[in-house]
Amino acid sequence: MNNILRYFAFSFACIASMATTFSASAQKEIDNPIIAGTNSEYITISKITTSPDSTVFQMELTCYEGLEYTLHEKGSIHAYKMLVGDKTYSLLRVNGIEPGVVQCNMMSVQYFHLVFEALPENAEVITLREGDGSESDLFFDNVLLASLEDATEKAKAGESKYQKFLAKHYEQQYDYESAQEYLNMYIDQVVKEEGTQSKEYLDALSSQIQLNLNIGNYIEAEEISLQTIEAVGVDNPEVANILYTLGDVYQVLGKHEDAVENYIQYLRTMEKGDQLKSATYSMVNNLVMYSWASMTDTLDRQPLAVGVAVNPSKIEEGTAQMRIYAVGATEYMVSDSEEFKGSKWNTYEPALMTEKKLKADTKTLYVRFKDNKNRLSDPFAVKIHSEE
Repeated sequence: MNNILRYFAFSFACIASMATTFSASAQKEIDNPIIAGTNSEYITISKITTSPDSTVFQMELTCYEGLEYTLHEKGSIHAYKMLVGDKTYSLLRVNGIEPGVVQCNMMSVQYFHLVFEALPENAEVITLREGDGSESDLFFDNVLLASLEDATEKAKAGESKYQKFLAKHYEQQYDYESAQEYLNMYIDQVVKEEGTQSKEYLDALSSQIQLNLNIGNYIEAEEISLQTIEAVGVDNPEVANILYTLGDVYQVLGKHEDAVENYIQYLRTMEKGDQLKSATYSMVNNLVMYSWASMTDTLDRQPLAVGVAVNPSKIEEGTAQMRIYAVGATEYMVSDSEEFKGSKWNTYEPALMTEKKLKADTKTLYVRFKDNKNRLSDPFAVKIHSEE
């Protein structure tokens, strides 16, 4: 009897040991994960722990006296979510700090954990976003689930994904020499694998231009941009980011007319694809306004239409709710007729929100601007797309 009991005790011990070993092997910890980009000024990710039950982010919030930070409010623009590709994973809980408004009364570092649903086994890259809905904003972009040592080894072995990640990682760390080293590796690998006509190659050139801009190699950034745009064509959506960066280059060089031209062309190129969000128009409008104010002859120029962002959710209700952007304008007019028949002038203010009742067959609206000398902008066509 004792032998039987000893046998069962030994068996249970073995099973428990195997379960413990399995649990430990299924758990993975990544210290200081590599992150392609972030818009978070005060929060960093120090560790990620993945297991069959959850994905835990160890976070650090750097508190400055007087700072108010809204930390995850469910159902709001401050709600956190994790994405792998197009699939969303929910935040289960926040440990170590109360969600909501964090009041900073002194300089300190606060530690907390974001606990999300478990990741699929094959997940390599994740993204954290902030916001509940289609207007969600980037929080941490393309977080690589690998240590720096593993990523370096794979990058030097010729894996382009890791070369690209490390180039971005070192650029974020202001180590431009290392960033250039891995970016060169990546470009060479892309040429071998995809060729010089591929989207990946254009993306790599865009990264090269941005890196040159950050380093201060403005002339080289300008040359690569112009050569690429000439080779591919200004209307190709794949060069949109290059147009935008070239605008930044010209702004730094004090070539403000060229900067405005490239920012506006960036918007016109992007508009040929998906409908742009208001945040994009607002960002570019600010850049255009800065260069416009720096130009010496703006008093002799007609007003310039920057763009119009339409709220798609209102279209089904028969209303075009629009935020309109222009420089040099004092009045605006909206019409469903290209001739603006029967339309009236209204006072324009920067980033103005306005509404226009839609007819059943309206597919395009037209916006025109006027300045205090009665000079008119070119008409701007707004395509009306309902929310799918």
